Parts: sequence; C-alpha cells; structure tokens
Amino acid sequence: MKEFQKHFAKLLAINGYLPKILLAAFIGFVTGLVAVAFHYGLEFCSRAVREPWSGENGLPWWSFAAMPSLGGFLVGLIIFKLAKAPETAGQGTDNMIRSFHHQGGKIRARVAPVKFITSIVTLSTGGSAGYEGPVSQIGSGVASTICSFFKMPQSLRGQFMLAGTAAGLGAIFKAPLAGALTSVEVLYREDFESNAFATSIVSSVVAFTVYIALVGTAPVIAGVPAFPLTNAAELLACALLGILCFPFSYLYVRCYSESETRFSRWKIPDWLKPAVGGLLVSLIVLAYPEVMGGGFEYIGEIMKGVVPHTLWGVLLLLAIAVAKIVATAFTVGSGGSGGVFGPSLFIGGVLGAMFAGLCEMIVPGAMRYPEMFILVGMASFFAGAAKTPIAGVVMVCEMTGSYTLLPGLMIAAVMHIAFSRPWSIYKSQVQNKFASPAHRNDMDVDV
Repeated sequence: MKEFQKHFAKLLAINGYLPKILLAAFIGFVTGLVAVAFHYGLEFCSRAVREPWSGENGLPWWSFAAMPSLGGFLVGLIIFKLAKAPETAGQGTDNMIRSFHHQGGKIRARVAPVKFITSIVTLSTGGSAGYEGPVSQIGSGVASTICSFFKMPQSLRGQFMLAGTAAGLGAIFKAPLAGALTSVEVLYREDFESNAFATSIVSSVVAFTVYIALVGTAPVIAGVPAFPLTNAAELLACALLGILCFPFSYLYVRCYSESETRFSRWKIPDWLKPAVGGLLVSLIVLAYPEVMGGGFEYIGEIMKGVVPHTLWGVLLLLAIAVAKIVATAFTVGSGGSGGVFGPSLFIGGVLGAMFAGLCEMIVPGAMRYPEMFILVGMASFFAGAAKTPIAGVVMVCEMTGSYTLLPGLMIAAVMHIAFSRPWSIYKSQVQNKFASPAHRNDMDVDV
C-alpha cells in the first residue's frame, strides 16, 4: 500500500494535468455527497428542534429565543471538550484561507466531521451564521485528508484544498462557476490563485452534479421574476446602492472583528463562549426573529413583492440589517460554528429592499422592478465585504437563476469595492501572491 501511495503521488506530481483533473473529480464527488448529507442533516435537525413550537398547541414563539444559547453551549462542548478541535470554531472560510497561506494546506482529519456536526447544531438552533463557511472548510478538510493519504507535496496540497472548497460551495449554493471563482479569488484582495482554477472547476461541477441529482435543481433563492435588462436610470441607482453598502460593510467587519477580539481576551473557559454569544443572539431574536439562521427564507418573502413604500417600512429593514450584523458578530465571533458569507447576502438583500423603498418614496414608479435591488444589494455587499467582485456577482446570478441583471450587479460591486478597499471580512486574506507565504519559494530565483 505504501508503494502504491508513493508511486501515485509521484505520478500526480510529474505527469500533471490529467491525473490532477481525475483526482479533482474524485474530491468533488466525495464533497458533493457530504454536501447532500449536510443539507438533509440540517433539514432534519431544524424540523426536530422546531417541533415543540409547531401546531396549535405549540409553545409560544418567543420562547424559541432561548435556543441559540443552548446551541452555542452544545457547540462549545463538542469543539473544546469532546473533539478538542479549536480550529473549527468561528467562520470556516477564514480558517481555510489561513491554512492555505500559513499551514501548507494541511487540515486535520477530524476538522471535517466536527465542523459538520457543530454547524448543523448552530444553524438548526437559530444561530445567525451562513452555510458556506462550514461547507468550504468541510470540503477543504476532505481534500486535505485525501492529499495526506497519497503523501502529496505542499504545492499540490494547497491546489486540491481549494478544489475541495470549490466543490463545497458549488454544491451547497447550486452555483458551480461561482464556487470555483470564490475558491481562487477569496485568498487575496487583489489577485487570483490561477493555478488552482482548472481543478476547482472540475471538482465544483462534479459536486454540483451529485448535489442536484439528490436534492433537486430549484434555485436557492426561488421566486425571482424575469427582470429586463437595466436601463440608464437603473444603472445609476445600482451605483448609488453600491455606495450605500459601504458604511454597512465597514460596520459589519468592525463588529465581527471587535466581537472576536473581545471574546478571545475574555477570561472564561473557551467552551462557554459560544453559549454566551448565543445568549446575546437570543436577546436580539426577541425583537427581530428574522436574523435567525441563514435568512434566505426572509429574502424570498421580500422578493415576492413585500417592498416597503413607507418610512416605517424602510426603518424596519434598516433595523433588521443592523440586527443581523450584530447577531452574526455574536454568533461567529464567540466561536459558534458558521460562516459570514450567507449573512453578507442577507444584509445586502435587506439593504437593497430598503433602497428600493426609498426610491419608491422619492420617485414613485421610476424603477420598473424595485425588487431587483434586493439581488443587486446581495452581490454588492458580499463583493465589497469579501473583496470578491467576480465571484460575488456570479454567485447571486447562479443562486437566483437570472443573468439579466449582470450589468447592474457589476456596477454596484465595483462601486462598493472602490470605497471599501482597506478592510475585509476575512482577516487571513493577503494582498496578492507576493504577500503569501505559500508562494515564497516561487519568488526565489534559481541560480
């Protein structure tokens, strides 16, 4: 067996393209099955957790607010006491980025199963987090385990780790192109990991195919009408919405960073911190239950035409956006298992609906489809907060199954990034390849 592993690794390292493509397809297949299990596991646990509150004799809705704290307590016990895997706490995508730059793409084998379980617990109990962080770290953990089995060199390990990340994202969001683009774009603020693009495309497409075969082909955000191409006035409005997103993304990054810093310095046992974060989220949920979980259901409700035309409706959406920012900072910053990508889309969508309401109040009827700004806000906010302009735009298009808004999405994303260059929601991002320790050997000139 050891000889087989040795020769197989040598074949991958020397012959290059075709063997790497085949291994990327295998990683995509395995990650796609894991994503299917994550989907059904989360669906089952969410129903089970909410069962006491359903039906005519169910418990009062406000009592569900205690669940995020209980979920945080369970997550803390699993991560710090049972599994002893502190790297699974917090957001998964940033941990994946750190592993690529500073750890040679090595991820312990226990990370994937621990992240799988704790993320389901966090999301099913109402924690404010996203799906992408867990699935991207799970996918990269699967790829790293496969690389360790075949004794891969560091140069290949990072490449396949990104393939696993792309597979997880492409499957769970039903967005194969965006999954591949995100995996190679999210590492840097102003660069791409171009060497990993081919393997990321293959693994993402395979994982997507496996996922939709078992889960279905319906888009993640359903009910999107057939928008026409944007005209000049709407393009100008998209640019203004991109600028509007800039102060909120700054608040998002600062709140999350401050929460993570303060929780890390707090002198209490680490396993209790997610419970405290969940308790703070519980207080927010009493006033704004919309912030629980990923929030895509609420975005779907707004998309059906619930765009406010009054000042009170606009102020309500503003309060929900701010509440989601704070709740996500408490959930993920305290060590809860989840991602910050999904909340970014939620916040951007709510800001887009708020902007549409303002447009209708100021210039009634000027915008043909005010709800289009929900999608524009989603793409713009994530692109600016994560510094992934191309991936953010394509992700929203694939999640909704609509590409007609592409010009408006691109304008809004670029305008947001133009005002938000100094910060990012992913602290482990580096400027470009020259700043990455993973590429230090590439910068040494052979004599």
